[in-house]
Amino acid sequence: MNDISLNHLLDVAICAAEAAGTHAYENKDRRKETSETFQHDVKLVLDVESQRKAEAIIASEFPTHGILGEEDATPNLSTPYEWVIDPIDGTMNFSHGFEYWCSSVAVRQNQKVIAGCVFAPDFNAYYTAHIEQEAKLNGSPIRVADTASLQNAMVVTGLSKEMEGSREPHLEMFRMLALNTKKVRINGAAALDLCRVADGTCDGFFETGIYLWDYAAAGLIAEQAGAVMATYPRKCDLHGATVLCSNEHLIEGLRAVYTKCI
Repeated sequence: MNDISLNHLLDVAICAAEAAGTHAYENKDRRKETSETFQHDVKLVLDVESQRKAEAIIASEFPTHGILGEEDATPNLSTPYEWVIDPIDGTMNFSHGFEYWCSSVAVRQNQKVIAGCVFAPDFNAYYTAHIEQEAKLNGSPIRVADTASLQNAMVVTGLSKEMEGSREPHLEMFRMLALNTKKVRINGAAALDLCRVADGTCDGFFETGIYLWDYAAAGLIAEQAGAVMATYPRKCDLHGATVLCSNEHLIEGLRAVYTKCI
C-alpha cells in the first residue's frame, strides 16, 4: 500500500461520507432547491455542496489525490490514488423526503477500489470495508444471505434515467425476474441496495445504466461480505455499467437472465 495504510484510507472515506451525508441531512429543509431538472431526474444544490464537504475532508489528508465525483472530477495523473464520490445517492428520494438515500465515498489505487464507506444518515448506518477486512455495518461484521435459488429470492433494482429510446435490457430483466423470483423491489438508491445485499436483507441486485460513483464503495462492501459482482461496462459511456450482485448461488441465474435480455 506504499506509505498509506488501508485503515487510514478507510478512516478518511468514512469521514468524507459522513461529512457529505450530514450536510445534506442537516439541510433537509432545502431539499427542493434544484440546480437542474430532467424528465426522470433532478440535480440539487445540496448535491454540489455535499460533494464539496467530502472533497474538503479528502484534500485535507491527501491534497495530491485525484477525485472523481458525480458532480465533477479533479484528476491527477501523477498519483495512483483516486477518490470516487456520490454525495447523495438517491437524490430523487431525498428531494421528496423519502429516507432511502445515502452518501458514498470510495478510494481506488491504480483503478482498483480498495476501501469505501456508504453512510445512510436517516438510518444512522455506516457500511464500511477495505480489501483486507470483512465488511461491517456500524462496526459489526455483515454477511450476504445464503438463499439458494432465485425462486426464493428478493431482488432489488432501480430504473435507468434514460429509458426512453434506450436499448438497455432493464425492463425485460425486470419482467423476467418479477416472474421468476419471490419479489423484485425498486428502492431508488443503488449504493444502499448493494449494501442491503451485503448485510443479507436482500438477496440480489441488478441495474443497467448506473455509474462508477453509484457502486464503487458499495460494490466493494458487498464483495467483502461474500457477494459476487458482475459488471458489464457500457461501450459508449466511460463510467457507465450494468451491475449484477448476489451470493455465489444466485449470480449465475442473474447472469443468465441478463444474457437473455441483451
